[in-house]
Amino acid sequence: MTERRNITLREILDQFDHVDDADVLEKAKTNRALSAALRLIRPENWRGCGLRPEEILLVAVDSGIPVVWVPPTPVLKALVAAAPRDRMDVLMASEAEVVAQCRLLLDECSDSWVSELRTLIGRSLDAYQAGFHEAAMALAVAVGEPLAQWASVPRVQTFESSQAEQEWEEKRKKRKYRYMLAEIELDAAGPDAPKPVKVHRNALIAPIPKFFTPFHGGQDEKIPDTVSRHATVHRPTVEHLSKENALLAVMLCVSLLRQQQDWAEEIRDYDA
Repeated sequence: MTERRNITLREILDQFDHVDDADVLEKAKTNRALSAALRLIRPENWRGCGLRPEEILLVAVDSGIPVVWVPPTPVLKALVAAAPRDRMDVLMASEAEVVAQCRLLLDECSDSWVSELRTLIGRSLDAYQAGFHEAAMALAVAVGEPLAQWASVPRVQTFESSQAEQEWEEKRKKRKYRYMLAEIELDAAGPDAPKPVKVHRNALIAPIPKFFTPFHGGQDEKIPDTVSRHATVHRPTVEHLSKENALLAVMLCVSLLRQQQDWAEEIRDYDA
């Protein structure tokens, strides 16, 4: 019987450039380093989808649609293929599949650190499926705010130079709220294709700036088109608390909570 040797970190890092190969799932069956790399830097709904990461990222940036962990892979591929104006129609056409995926992902969020929010998101899904999408959205937006605040703060921050660190610190000080850090981070990514490790995080936080689109509730102020924390709190309307926006709010909560579950597992493993 052949003894299995441990794989090294270097071997895993060497596979990062291959995690988006079209045949990655087949190769990962026999390549343990590739399998580990895939689990480290790609959410399950991206694995083996055959899409370029920058294509997926654009859906989140341009349309504010969560793309990390949700939606299911076939829906993700349809969203990438669709014109921006058609993306919400594509999403709603697959509403049942998206909601089912949200339920499955919530079941994976088993750490005690996330249990409170998992319960509330589950209740939001209950309200959505019962036809009370206004209530579902209001609850999801309330839960989504602390999750978005958490996700906006980088777990690890690296800089290429002391000057870059100083520039980032100056930008950070000008932002009053933690969620504004997501916008800084996305702006810093620039127009170039993101690095393999970074694209997962960029896509995770990409819907956050739209979620916090500035809105103060003024009488003549235009309410944001997509799901907005500020519009929901400052001037809720039947039009804004729509079924489409409710689904986006729930998806954002599930996406961020599932990522928080991964983070909790990493911390537990580190402390063990």
